[in-house]
Amino acid sequence: MSKTFQNGGEKMGIAERKEVKKLFKFPLLEAIAKRRTRRFPVGCTAAAGSMQHQSLNPPLGLNDIETAILCWVGGGITGAVASDLTTKGMGNTFCTWLGRPFGTPCNSNNTKLFFTNDEGVFLYDPKEATKVVEIETETDWEKIMKYFKKDRLKIQDARLVMAPEGVLKGQHWNINQPGTTVFMPIVNLAEQYINLLIGVFQGEGYQMYDDLKNRPAGIKEWIDNGTLKGPQVAVSSFEYFMFSSSLAPAILAIQNMQLVAEAMGLGSIPIGGYTSIIILGGTPISKGLGFDFVTGKNGKPCCTGKKGVYDSLCPPYMTMDKAVDTFVAKKFGSCGIFTPECTQVMTFKDWDLSRKGYDRITDQTVRITKDYCNYIYETFGRFPAFYDTIHMPLWLQAHHLEIEWYDKFQKKELVSKTHRRHMNLWHK
Repeated sequence: MSKTFQNGGEKMGIAERKEVKKLFKFPLLEAIAKRRTRRFPVGCTAAAGSMQHQSLNPPLGLNDIETAILCWVGGGITGAVASDLTTKGMGNTFCTWLGRPFGTPCNSNNTKLFFTNDEGVFLYDPKEATKVVEIETETDWEKIMKYFKKDRLKIQDARLVMAPEGVLKGQHWNINQPGTTVFMPIVNLAEQYINLLIGVFQGEGYQMYDDLKNRPAGIKEWIDNGTLKGPQVAVSSFEYFMFSSSLAPAILAIQNMQLVAEAMGLGSIPIGGYTSIIILGGTPISKGLGFDFVTGKNGKPCCTGKKGVYDSLCPPYMTMDKAVDTFVAKKFGSCGIFTPECTQVMTFKDWDLSRKGYDRITDQTVRITKDYCNYIYETFGRFPAFYDTIHMPLWLQAHHLEIEWYDKFQKKELVSKTHRRHMNLWHK
């Protein structure tokens, strides 16, 4: 018997469970065609409007198998990325060879998955792949539970508090209620920002211009001496590009989880009703996730991370000089991903041959990047200048459906056979 998992008094590896076998064979296009936001969890009451209903079913949380699978599709490991850029030029913008279930600009893996349920608040963060395609056979399915047990960090003992004052009216009755699980992909902009700066300074020679202060952004020396010969680029425009592209992984993670919830027969709600700052804990409304905040020179709070859990490459965790050095070391340091000592799983047949083609980050580029980053932090009191270091653009709730409400008020085709069979298949 494969590695076992305790569920409902029965020990069985997930690769042996018929519900998991069915899930892995569920047609993708059917999940897309039937994907809907289904908002009524078991155990809830809709007290307003013409479709009032009080559930007679007790709240029922997701079991560990359901939660582990949703975590894996929203933040797990799939093996190694293809790494099929040419080694010259943009090739060295890769930040890691580790593959996730969604794409990330430059594969910076700058999004981590947090979730909350009746047991508390957790960070789910697997860090290592063992082969190019990590989940390849039924035997590999057991790794999904292994990640869930090994790479899950509990950061609060109770369910996250989402105060009613922090959400739009009409959205609180079914959100974060007993039995529900809320998944929160949270984006860190700092590393990807530094990565892009190194790329455009060494490659394109961008002349970064502070369009708010109407002056070069700390790199006048490198413009005057002819080192940077590229186009003049406004800091606000560059940061907007960086910010908008960096949100994609979180949104893709939400899409993955909602499609898999559909294939499982669960209800789900993608939500942006709570603003990021409230969930992260930057207002008096709620303690939230208890993240750290600094106040920029514009007087507004900026979320920077959570010390020891989700640190950023910026103050207050380190100086901007140290942040750039830390990032460069991650690539070309003694055990960096572009060094002979790299132990990460990768797709190259001959790593010794391949790695020689990657452009090293020059000392001059490091100095220019530090000058720019220090300018941003010293001028604005934050990094980035215009966007929070840490951001949560969207989150997803998954729950068991109150089928009785749908039968009472909705056409029957809205609830599929997969939803109707869920309890017998996953919870008997």
